[in-house]
Amino acid sequence: MQTDHSTWYLLRTRQHKEAAVRNTLAKLIADTYLPLLRTRQKWWGRPASRIVPLFPCYLFARLDLHSGYYRVQRTPGVVDLVSAGGEPLEVDEYIIAEIKKRTTNGIVELPQETLRTGDAVELIDGPLRGLRGVCERYLSGPERVTLLVTLIGATNVRVIAPTRIVARSRDDLRRVADGQR
Repeated sequence: MQTDHSTWYLLRTRQHKEAAVRNTLAKLIADTYLPLLRTRQKWWGRPASRIVPLFPCYLFARLDLHSGYYRVQRTPGVVDLVSAGGEPLEVDEYIIAEIKKRTTNGIVELPQETLRTGDAVELIDGPLRGLRGVCERYLSGPERVTLLVTLIGATNVRVIAPTRIVARSRDDLRRVADGQR
């Protein structure tokens, strides 16, 4: 249980076992924290909203290392405490507080990166994946954006969901225009 000597540590878990480890550890130690994130991913070829761990294969646990280490390490699904030089690394209370401060209804809300007119972008999804272009403007809210892309020597306008593109630097765009990668 939590004592005056309890500290936050980062636990590495087996893949997709974060929630199971959190639930098991909740019976053994006073405090665990598994930050979650809402994402848009393809599910059977269709976009879907899913809730996933913010840090896959990791969760935070507050424990007294001397009395709780063995219990935590022997919990099914736990790989180990994140360590350096064989010593488990403490996680500053400030880091946990900052993550929790960005949480709404148990889900971490990351600020949406907005694109500006003229930003260099690259498509990361769909049949035009890897194609680079320039953001022209948003259409009817943040769900659609128009891009200027060059296809077969001509500049075309494409309407794309912002979740299917990433911003690139102007230098990246210049290198592509010059035929470099």
